[in-house]
Amino acid sequence: MKRKVKQSNGQGGFTMIEIIAVLLIIGILSAVALTRFYGTSAADLASQLEVVKSHLRYAQTRAMNTDSVWGINFNSTTTYYLFKGIGSTTPILIPGENSATVDLNAKKSKLTISPPTGGGVAFDSHGSPGLSTITIATSGGSITVTQNTGFIP
Repeated sequence: MKRKVKQSNGQGGFTMIEIIAVLLIIGILSAVALTRFYGTSAADLASQLEVVKSHLRYAQTRAMNTDSVWGINFNSTTTYYLFKGIGSTTPILIPGENSATVDLNAKKSKLTISPPTGGGVAFDSHGSPGLSTITIATSGGSITVTQNTGFIP
């Protein structure tokens, strides 16, 4: 008895392009699902904490370049501003910001700041915050400004 062998005419299975397209769609859907599952609040806190540190470094740089006291005053748990001069309450616009007073709520950030004793950090012409290390507690971690050197890790 003879068996007939059916010859394939290229109609069986999936093409490589179809497989790649399905894998690409699955990858995109899983990335979206993971982002929604884990959220981005941890990344928001970390990035906004770095912005606050850079604003402190900016005030420190201005103080060292102008022989004047510059600093950041934290007037609430969600707002702060740059100032020039001892005891000044006049906010100065920080480059890259829309307002002289930085409002974390307006940025839709969940970062909150516990103001240090005295309400802020002032730097002298050497970039030093004074004779004591200043620790600023935030909901994203703490910021330390080292005495004498002004180092902000």
